Amino acid sequence: MSTQQPKNTKPPTTDEVRDHVRGIWAFIVSLINLKPGLDKRGTIQNIKNNKKMEGANAWLLMSSIMIASIGLDQNSQAVIIGAMLISPLMSPILGIGLAIGINDRSTLFISLQHFGIAIAIALVTSTIYFMLTPFGEATEQILSRTKPTALDVGVAFFGGLAGIISGSRKDKSNAIPGVAIATALMPPLCVTGYGIANGNYSIMLNSFYLFFLNSVFVALATYLIVRFLNFPVKEFINEKEKQKTTLVIAVISISIIIPSLLIGAGVLQEVREKRNINAFMGEYFKEKEKYIDSYDVIRGDSINYLIVKMYMPIDSSEFTKYEEGLEKFNLSDFKIDILTTSDIDPGKISKLEAEVSDVKDKARQLEEIKKIRSEEEKRILTLRSQLDSIIADTFPYNIVSTEAKVLFPDLEKVIIADKSHTTDFKTDVDIPLVVVKWRRGKYQSAMARDESKLTDWMKMRVGIDTLDLVRIK
Repeated sequence: MSTQQPKNTKPPTTDEVRDHVRGIWAFIVSLINLKPGLDKRGTIQNIKNNKKMEGANAWLLMSSIMIASIGLDQNSQAVIIGAMLISPLMSPILGIGLAIGINDRSTLFISLQHFGIAIAIALVTSTIYFMLTPFGEATEQILSRTKPTALDVGVAFFGGLAGIISGSRKDKSNAIPGVAIATALMPPLCVTGYGIANGNYSIMLNSFYLFFLNSVFVALATYLIVRFLNFPVKEFINEKEKQKTTLVIAVISISIIIPSLLIGAGVLQEVREKRNINAFMGEYFKEKEKYIDSYDVIRGDSINYLIVKMYMPIDSSEFTKYEEGLEKFNLSDFKIDILTTSDIDPGKISKLEAEVSDVKDKARQLEEIKKIRSEEEKRILTLRSQLDSIIADTFPYNIVSTEAKVLFPDLEKVIIADKSHTTDFKTDVDIPLVVVKWRRGKYQSAMARDESKLTDWMKMRVGIDTLDLVRIK
């Protein structure tokens, strides 16, 4: 009987290990190498040729802005995507990044000039559209372009990388349309026009803030790739001219990059804060979730308020636990305040919400509400049945007018008469009369539409079949 001898295996030599490592490294280098197919001169010339916002590019931009504005107005994502496919707005931004990367002052000035022209064309076109449109509601697509997030920064940066990489190839890829959609430079500008047309400066500033953030990170990505691939730097006649150009470009770059870094830091801070607030609410209000109407943040000079509106009162002893929870979730600069929407005087809530822009007054009124809450909660328990019977028998003027102001913010004045004597000289009737005054500048079509909604809502709210609604100037 014979036994099989084990094979004699030798450990790899040092040279074999080194060759194996070199092979892996060569594979990795070939995987990320951008030089094959690179056309530096052609890329520079192509970006320089397309950076100007005039002639065909200006017409393409106006057309795409108009299409995007219609898509935003109709809440149609497909139309907005179609507009982004034909927009040339990205060209001057690539020109800015390229000019900084190759130290070309002339190209930088021309790119900045035509970038400004592009912004002006976009704002004028979108503002005119939203001033003339018969719709003009703040749709979901409009509101989604008013608050930048950290993810928007990432999309803009990597979209810019894809744009300059695809544009630098000898054989142009089909990535540019996808980049135009991903970076979403144009819709925020259209929303800025919407804010201008409607006098809504919050929407105007927030949407332009998003556009600026996206533009800076697209230009930054372009600059980094241009420097990484060693694009030829512009040659100068003398050293003095070179130093002057370098200084100008450095000043412009710093003036652009520093605000973007501050904006980016603010966005990240808001993202972390929002995540912590959601985590706090999820842990401490999990069992009361069905009683929560809404929660929001109101910012003050030194302290911020987390306002929670609920349909049930909260025992004052629980506030200590909530404040400990805020500390736990790194929200020590916040105070929590809970408004019981069914128990607090509607006049106070209405006044509080109307003055939300004035943070100091808001904080002062919140303190007043905290002082009277305990007394109101005790009193409401004994008066609830009496209030219900009174409200059932009478026209609830204060409640209806307060709710109407919340639902229709453009109302400046509401006058309600329980019974007004109405006659067509054939029959006499006594029906409720509602007199309204809208804010100055509101379109006739918008007033008519809101008056129809207000009439239907008020009939349903107070349980009546008919009422007269009159508009005063």
